[in-house]
Amino acid sequence: MEREREKEGESKKSGGRAGTSSCARALRSPQFWPGILALVLAPSALFAAQVLSIEGVGMATSNYAVQLSVGDTLDAGRTIRTNHFATCTLGWSGNTEKVSLEPDSNAELVGDNPIRFRLDSGTMRLSGKDVEVATAQATTTIRQAGSYLISLKDRKEIVDVLAGEAAVVVGANKEQYALRGGEELEIGANGAVKKGSVAPKGEGK
Repeated sequence: MEREREKEGESKKSGGRAGTSSCARALRSPQFWPGILALVLAPSALFAAQVLSIEGVGMATSNYAVQLSVGDTLDAGRTIRTNHFATCTLGWSGNTEKVSLEPDSNAELVGDNPIRFRLDSGTMRLSGKDVEVATAQATTTIRQAGSYLISLKDRKEIVDVLAGEAAVVVGANKEQYALRGGEELEIGANGAVKKGSVAPKGEGK
């Protein structure tokens, strides 16, 4: 009886050693770690922004003045700058959201999921929804698919909702404003806020 128990114990130990050996071989396999790395990086690649187009005769650049090209992938933390004549449009795989930086604009891609930007100068055009754009004066969140324009000019910020719905939080007091299609919010350098209708195209603001 005791001999049978000893044999059974030896069999279990042997099986354990075999299992450990198999795991060790798997960890040393050249196919193992690339697969793990792909799983880790997949979400980042899935949500990364991509340059859809660069229009005009100028160019768009990223960090360290690296020139951007159509098809380039941008991760969070990248800065996009356009010169006097270039418009750069970004998109996301599987999403309808599009963000365009018009000429003479400078913005940082803060996050991809959700999509968040910080606009330092110039003008951004947006479509889609669940996109957030922060400036030194306010934070605008796009609530539904539509057409939006956010611009910094002459020390003022102007948020135009051409179609859709957006929420704007202004200043340190976090004053909240809801905007719908056809409405505009103007924020002065002194923090003064004026809500009205979108100015006709071509009219000075």
